[in-house]
Amino acid sequence: MKVVIRRTIEVLVGLAVIVVAVLWLSGGFGARISPAPVETASPMAPDDAAVAPVQRTTTDVTEWASGAVASAIQTEVSSQIMARIEEVRVSAGDAVQAGQTLVVLDRQEPLARADQARQALAGAQALFDLAETELKRIEQLFDRKVVTRQNLDQAIASFTGATADVDRLERALDAAEAALAYTEIRAPVEGVVVDRLAEPGEMASPGLPLLRIYDPAALRVEVPVRETLAVRLATGQRLGIEVPARGVTFDGTIEEIVPFAEPGARTLLVKVALPGDPGLYAGLFARVAIPAGQREQLLVPLTAINQVGQLDFVTTVGPERKLRRRFVTLGELMADDRIEVLSGLTVGETVLLPPVSTE
Repeated sequence: MKVVIRRTIEVLVGLAVIVVAVLWLSGGFGARISPAPVETASPMAPDDAAVAPVQRTTTDVTEWASGAVASAIQTEVSSQIMARIEEVRVSAGDAVQAGQTLVVLDRQEPLARADQARQALAGAQALFDLAETELKRIEQLFDRKVVTRQNLDQAIASFTGATADVDRLERALDAAEAALAYTEIRAPVEGVVVDRLAEPGEMASPGLPLLRIYDPAALRVEVPVRETLAVRLATGQRLGIEVPARGVTFDGTIEEIVPFAEPGARTLLVKVALPGDPGLYAGLFARVAIPAGQREQLLVPLTAINQVGQLDFVTTVGPERKLRRRFVTLGELMADDRIEVLSGLTVGETVLLPPVSTE
């Protein structure tokens, strides 16, 4: 029994020693300091330090809408008759003049029809002449009461039928000659060929396009614009245009605003005229600057911005010229070497500028 008591006492004493040692090592027996903010000395801005205020300004907002260069005059060239194509005299990119022959079709069948129509008309004309002569003779005999009224009526009917046949065959000849003329397809307008859609040996059919031509002097940008912005535009308004492929910018005039909003995209098609430029082609990508109202911006000099890695910050000059580092989110760089601050600063604050180098 005594051995058990002694061992229990030894264990308790050991635990007590360990607890005291832990408390001593952790500073439990030292003087305690009550919690309170630790004041650190803030750096001060020199009296001759250059500073600049955070300024608020109102700027026009522009939204860029993407579209394409197109021609206001686009023509599809097709055949008026069904015939085999014998020759296509132009290719994509060729400039053509109005009236220039573009495609030649097979002439054999239209030529045969025109010859048949001429022969038929010649026969009808001969019958017409005979009927006219017979009518005059019967009229004279009728006046002398040699023939009856029935004979005169028959002569008049023959003359009328011959006249109708001549008229019908003259129209048939006109149609045959027109079909013959259609075997040479000519350019309806001056322009540039952008698509060659047929080759010799193929069949040309009415309404089936063979070539596409556009007028390079009537280029414009067709661009879908958000309906909330498009309704504020007006024909005759000037807009900025950018053609990245050519690296050029233009000022264009709104020619037309299509009064229909696409149900899915909620956009209206706006057509802006381009000035003449030989380097522009239909189909080029273009962007149009659409006015989108105004918004307020906070601006500071670009030189006030410091960077640490990918973070941007400025140094503010507070009361009693105390300096504070402030992280900021930047926006658009302005033309006057000021930059927009989206967050991190407020109007009326002052930022520190770097000293001006005298070298």
